[in-house]
Amino acid sequence: MAAAGADVLMTSGLAPAPGSTTIELALKIWRYDAETGEKELKRYEVEAPDWVTLLDVLDIIKDQQDGSLAYRKSCLDGAAVLACKTRMYELAKSGHEPVISPMGNLPVVKDLVVDMDPFWGKIRAVKPWLDPGYDEVAEKERVVSQQQMNVIHKEALCIMCGCCVSECNSMESDPEFLGPAALAKGMRFVGDARDHADIERLNEYNQEHGIWD
Repeated sequence: MAAAGADVLMTSGLAPAPGSTTIELALKIWRYDAETGEKELKRYEVEAPDWVTLLDVLDIIKDQQDGSLAYRKSCLDGAAVLACKTRMYELAKSGHEPVISPMGNLPVVKDLVVDMDPFWGKIRAVKPWLDPGYDEVAEKERVVSQQQMNVIHKEALCIMCGCCVSECNSMESDPEFLGPAALAKGMRFVGDARDHADIERLNEYNQEHGIWD
């Protein structure tokens, strides 16, 4: 590869590891201007190590080609993905040019950046904290068995990435719907053996825009 390509990778903090190769890939990114309402599908070409993720590629573009690019998380070819986990090697190898879009069901602020306030507002609405129903007794600890924790294992693993919200068809038709992320967070506490507000929680989630939407 040309020395210039290596320089680009070095300045972006993505120098090839010993024994690795570089790849050339192209992708298209939706650029949005919330103030004017204008949007444009812009194409970029990038040279990068073969192990890069989508997030790495966005970093290279912002650092070396277009400093105005804004992003947090993004959508790849119409499906919500974690940019930090999505490897680009197979896409580059196939010659496919992916289209990168902002997350769905949230207002676009700029380019790939969305306003997360509605997301976090719904998380707060489900009261995502433990309610033991009594004052903690000093110098004592509530022991919970592994079997009891297994009930909420999947819900407890949620990292609040918002991918499920982006993909949720119900939120497209009803923006007031609490959504899968908030309801999963709520159920994490409904199923917690230490929580004593499960009935109150379920009654709240059973209201309009709740679990039946």
